[in-house]
Amino acid sequence: MEQFLVLNLSPLMLGVVCILCPVILSYAGLILTRKMIPSKFLRQHHDVTGPFFCTLGTVYGIFLAFIVATTWQYYSSTGSNVVQEARCLDDLYTNSKAFSPTFGVKIQKLIRDYRDTLVSDGWKSLQRGKVNQESNQLLFQIRDSFVSYKISDASEGAFFLDTVKSLNQMLALRASRIDDASSGLIPFLWCVLLAGGLATIGFSFLFGGENIHIQAVMTMLLTGVIALTLYTIVNLDFPFTGLVAISPEPFQKLLLK
Repeated sequence: MEQFLVLNLSPLMLGVVCILCPVILSYAGLILTRKMIPSKFLRQHHDVTGPFFCTLGTVYGIFLAFIVATTWQYYSSTGSNVVQEARCLDDLYTNSKAFSPTFGVKIQKLIRDYRDTLVSDGWKSLQRGKVNQESNQLLFQIRDSFVSYKISDASEGAFFLDTVKSLNQMLALRASRIDDASSGLIPFLWCVLLAGGLATIGFSFLFGGENIHIQAVMTMLLTGVIALTLYTIVNLDFPFTGLVAISPEPFQKLLLK
């Protein structure tokens, strides 16, 4: 469900669904609760409701902060991996100049084509959580070319060893990038997040403030903060899609000449 929303809704529409709708529903829930339960009855239990609400809010706040921090850590790690992957591709291009002219020209063209395809079509596929087959084929051609290459002397062997290390590292980083494009929080954690948010907001309905308009403002602000945090998680969870999508800029900056 999370991936469907991120892939099919614009950031503005996603904000409406994740923030505005919950805020409106919280206002409606408060009004409905107040009509069903008199404020005089609710005020009689403030001495119990207050401590329980503080405890619930603290526990949920800690859990929410933990999920946000973890999601940000994975998002930041994905961005760093993209930069490192681009550097490995640059190393492959540079080292290819140390091999025979025929092989070097062939590899350099494959690397340029791979970079161009990845930046254009490949990144669009990542935004949908999929793998671009054209960039796949080009990468396999690069790999197979090195597998079948015959080393002619010791100097070339040293460059070949370093190139293979860069190639293997780039393949591992690419695999991580593809996994990150389509993976998010497990459904169980989302159930806990949503249940905790509903419980916290619903608990705020059990206060019988004399001025219902002031209480409504406070309830809507509480809901807005929780919803905004969940909106942040949704955007960070799929690092190549949405409002804060990681761009292919590290690959675009490569000077493959």
